[in-house]
Amino acid sequence: MKILKITITAAIVTTLAGCAAKQDITRFEINKPKTVCIAEHKEVREGVIDAMKKGFSKNDVNTRVISANYVLKHQDYQTDLLNGDTKDCNAVAYYVANWRWDLALYMAYANIWIKDIETNEKIAQASYRTGGGLDKFINAEEKIIELIDGMF
Repeated sequence: MKILKITITAAIVTTLAGCAAKQDITRFEINKPKTVCIAEHKEVREGVIDAMKKGFSKNDVNTRVISANYVLKHQDYQTDLLNGDTKDCNAVAYYVANWRWDLALYMAYANIWIKDIETNEKIAQASYRTGGGLDKFINAEEKIIELIDGMF
C-alpha cells in the first residue's frame, strides 16, 4: 500500500512538473527606446495592443500604433510596415499571440520583439508559452505587461 501511494505521488508530481509555463526574456542592453511604434497585427485580439501600450507607458516609453502586415513563412513571421511612418520612433515593436479553448479561452502563446529603427536589429524580446496545467488560465493583459516589464 505504501509503495502504491509513493508511485501515485511521484506520477502526480512528474505530471504537474511538465505543465509549467515557459517564459523567455531578452532585456534591452543599451539605448532603451523613448518612443516605440507598435506594428499592429490585425489577426491578434485587440486587447494585446492596449496591454502593450500600458506596459510601455509603465516604463516611461511613448507609443504609437502603425499599420503592418504579418506573413508566416518557414515558421517565422515576416513583417512589412505598410505606411512606413516611423517618424519620431526609436524602435518598432512586433507581436503575435494565440488563444486556445479549454473550458475557457486562454492565451496559449505570446511573443513580442523590438527592433531598432535604424539598424533593424532585434534589441529585446519576450515570449510566453503556457504549459498544460491549470496555470494556463492567466490574465493575458497582466502577462503582456509583465513581459514588457521584463525587457526593461
